[in-house]
Amino acid sequence: MRGIRYKLIVYTSLLMIILLVFNVLLQSNILNRYYSNTERDKLISYAQVIEKNLLNQDKLTSEIERISNTLNAKISIYDSNGDIVFKEYSHMMGMTGKIMNIEKNYLSSVLDGQIIYRTDEAMLRQSKIISLGYPAKLNGNVFAVFIHIPTVEINNAVSNISKQFTYLLFVAILISFVGAYFISNKFTKPIIQINDAAKNISRGDYSIRLNINTNDEIEELSKTINSMAENLSKTEKLRRDFIANVTHEFRTPLGIIKGYAEALYDDIVPIEERKEYIKDIIEEVEKLNKLVNENLELSKIESGNINLKFEEVNLYALLNDIVDKIKIIKGNRSIFINGNNVLMKADRYYLEMAILNILSNCIKHTKDDGIIEINISNIDKPTITIKDNGEGIEEKHLPYIFERFYRVKEKGVGGLGLSIAKEIIKLHNGNIQVKSKVGEGSSFIIQFK
Repeated sequence: MRGIRYKLIVYTSLLMIILLVFNVLLQSNILNRYYSNTERDKLISYAQVIEKNLLNQDKLTSEIERISNTLNAKISIYDSNGDIVFKEYSHMMGMTGKIMNIEKNYLSSVLDGQIIYRTDEAMLRQSKIISLGYPAKLNGNVFAVFIHIPTVEINNAVSNISKQFTYLLFVAILISFVGAYFISNKFTKPIIQINDAAKNISRGDYSIRLNINTNDEIEELSKTINSMAENLSKTEKLRRDFIANVTHEFRTPLGIIKGYAEALYDDIVPIEERKEYIKDIIEEVEKLNKLVNENLELSKIESGNINLKFEEVNLYALLNDIVDKIKIIKGNRSIFINGNNVLMKADRYYLEMAILNILSNCIKHTKDDGIIEINISNIDKPTITIKDNGEGIEEKHLPYIFERFYRVKEKGVGGLGLSIAKEIIKLHNGNIQVKSKVGEGSSFIIQFK
């Protein structure tokens, strides 16, 4: 497979070559036009010299000889009747027939006042002949002055310059190849780095970080790759932690079930205690079932595979219903609700689940004679504050308590309740934060937009 570096070198070089060839052709065309215009102006100026000396035969002969020798030219003059009155054939021998044909064809046009300038193919060694037909005026009469010169000198000049252009073209092509190589390296080096980084990421190496400073889209792409690698690294860590936490959470009840089941199977449990053992097994199975259901519920919520049914919910009434439902588990703890009727659009089932999970967490970490206070307000936005006077949480743990199975204490029990609560609140365009002090208790503040 031909890489992008090869393609950049080829395409850049081809573009440079095309531009250089086009430039050479353009310069050659401009050069030919320049020489052609220069020769035309020069021949006209010589024809005007001849025009000024038409009355002075000696001077005319001298000027024609000088011009003929200077230009290696053939010069002829016709009167207004078309009769030749002067001709100089000392130069350009062997082309007389060609020249006479040109003069014959354009004589009438020149006598009519037109300036004729043209280039014709020669018959012998010279490749071309430049001819000028000039209408010279004398005492109201028109004389046709023809000057013919070979293009050998012009061809030699153009050829020399063309050779120089050709040499410059080859040098420029060589420079373009070298330049294309270095330019392609400059552009492809960061792309190759990004490609290598992407390959490492695809193999599961998320530690790779790119340091590309090109101040363009490639740098932005490298930053995106770095961000993606960092996010994947975090996701992989969460996955491993999740597996470790799930394994830990399942191991304890499974160990208890296994131990009790083996004891019952080996008939080492007294008959009067068997019901108690079976009851414990059922409780552990219910714990496992709860963990499985919570995992499924959280996965469903996080993936967006739930259909929320929003309706008008009275938060004060909802919280009273929740407190009634947890009377069995609250023990001797006192729960107070402060506030008035606050209405908002919500899915009653899932919002109740979120608040119930938070309250359950507060009950779990509050002494049996503790107090839990719930405040409802709607000053700027609907807000629920759940405050307990329990054991509190160290500040270092606060950023992580909503993560799956996070345990504040090394030997404590992690769970999914707070994780589920946070995700449900997010689905209601809300946010939750916690404030806590060890020994004083915790406050969970829920705000909805």
